[in-house]
Amino acid sequence: MGLFDSFSKPKQEKLNIPTEIQAQLNSLRQALPEARGLSDEQLMALIQQAKQTETAQAAAPDEAARERMSGEECWVLGQRLLKQGRWQEAEPWLFASLEKAVRAGELHEQCKTVSLLGQLCRKRGDLAQAMVLQQQSLGLAVRLGDMKMQAASHDQIGSIFIKQGLYPQAIEHYLKGLEIAKKLGKEKDQVVVYNNLGSVYSLQGDWARAIDTYEKSLTLSLKLSEDYMTASLYCNLAYVYSNQRRFDSAVEMCRKSLDITERLDNEHVSAHSYGVLADIYAKQGTLEESLKMHEKSLEIKQRIGDEPGMGTTYGDLANVYRTKGDTARALEHDRKALDICERIGDQHSAAVIYFNLGLLYRDDIGDPALARQNFEKAKALYEILGLTEKAQDAARVLSLL
Repeated sequence: MGLFDSFSKPKQEKLNIPTEIQAQLNSLRQALPEARGLSDEQLMALIQQAKQTETAQAAAPDEAARERMSGEECWVLGQRLLKQGRWQEAEPWLFASLEKAVRAGELHEQCKTVSLLGQLCRKRGDLAQAMVLQQQSLGLAVRLGDMKMQAASHDQIGSIFIKQGLYPQAIEHYLKGLEIAKKLGKEKDQVVVYNNLGSVYSLQGDWARAIDTYEKSLTLSLKLSEDYMTASLYCNLAYVYSNQRRFDSAVEMCRKSLDITERLDNEHVSAHSYGVLADIYAKQGTLEESLKMHEKSLEIKQRIGDEPGMGTTYGDLANVYRTKGDTARALEHDRKALDICERIGDQHSAAVIYFNLGLLYRDDIGDPALARQNFEKAKALYEILGLTEKAQDAARVLSLL
């Protein structure tokens, strides 16, 4: 029995279904044999889920519609596409929003849009441009006297520093954001900042401080009944406990997270929880169970259209297959990850995959020429991104080939 086998899903409440809806459900069961074993509640949940996915993945309006829409409408659509990982599609809408805001002299709209464009650049791995844009957004927020936007800019600048591996600078900006959140009495914002700080400490391997900071965030999140954040925090704590090899505590945190996400139908965090469970299994050496959890995570990300998340999971699967000695499957999944990264413009993740492919060709397949090609691509991307230490690592490996 695997770790997840012992988890129980929350019981669904019996719905009071109108007669006409009940008739539609019965007709659907007759038309679809695979639906006959599902309860009314399960069938309605699946229908709702399908509608949400269809809406989320619907094509954005065309260019002509963009001209007719207001700057705020363009901003909302750009933000939605950005959250869905549809980065290429988001860009023209955000530029349209910015252009309209500049023409109208709307500084607040400019501030918001520049910040989103900065987030887009960070997600793509263009960290230098991301920093320029976030500094511009911060300058506008200071000019407007908008403390909330200043805190948001500090948060985004902190996230850029994390990507660069500059953790002290990230902490500095997160603490500035925390100071503003406390001054404004915004406990919800404090939840987010403490979570971000915990992530920095986790990346540094400072597990004790990460736990302490995550727990501060968790205390506030529980107080505010912020279930979405609570589920994420349980998941983050699980990751820390896993790295401390406190596997029972890690599994307990995953269980708590999944209890919430399954009740709320929050598939994004559920996918993350399955990924952490996969990490726990991998650390314990139970690689088949690790693969099963990664596949669960991947299935959810495919269903909700989370392409960046799919790329990450394909890379994780490749690492597990490589550990198993299955080089063919490792290569297959690394290539799938790379296809997604290059399609959506995620240069940072692409660099990581190229480096991993270099290791695979060098150590497992025994092809020095292809190993060199991939290490060189990783090095070039790290240099473009300004990730000096990573570029030096790639150069060091190349010098030994």
